[in-house]
Amino acid sequence: MLVFDTSAFLNGRNDHLPPRTFPSVWQLVADALTDGRIFLPRAVWVEACAQDDHTKAWIKDHTAIDPIEEVQRAVGEIYLQFSAGSGRRDGADPFVIAEARHRDLTVVTYEGRSFSGVPTRRWERSMPGICQHFAVPCCTLPEALALLGASF
Repeated sequence: MLVFDTSAFLNGRNDHLPPRTFPSVWQLVADALTDGRIFLPRAVWVEACAQDDHTKAWIKDHTAIDPIEEVQRAVGEIYLQFSAGSGRRDGADPFVIAEARHRDLTVVTYEGRSFSGVPTRRWERSMPGICQHFAVPCCTLPEALALLGASF
């Protein structure tokens, strides 16, 4: 149903919905990771573990999925069409979008919108813009929590 970008974990846990204040949010996410409502690509797992020790301690117990060959080919297509000025995109982004396309999932990310909800500069080259290009649904963490049935 959902595939989280690294920013959904990091920004969600560190900035917007910290586990000490919102433990039920992260229990819901953990349950959804366990029962398959949230898909966890290996690239996101690796990126999250490398960037934040608290998230690493939490996410390490969840199973990450390696991309199948078809997804790997789609990742290459996404890299070619949307490489950043440096010639690369964020490491996990193409894997998130490719898995979403392949599995009919909604991408969950904090990219592409300011905290006030206004699209960021170069929105079309951020996760939501790229998702739109490939007709992949995309939402923020609060929107994803509603899709998971959360009510606080």
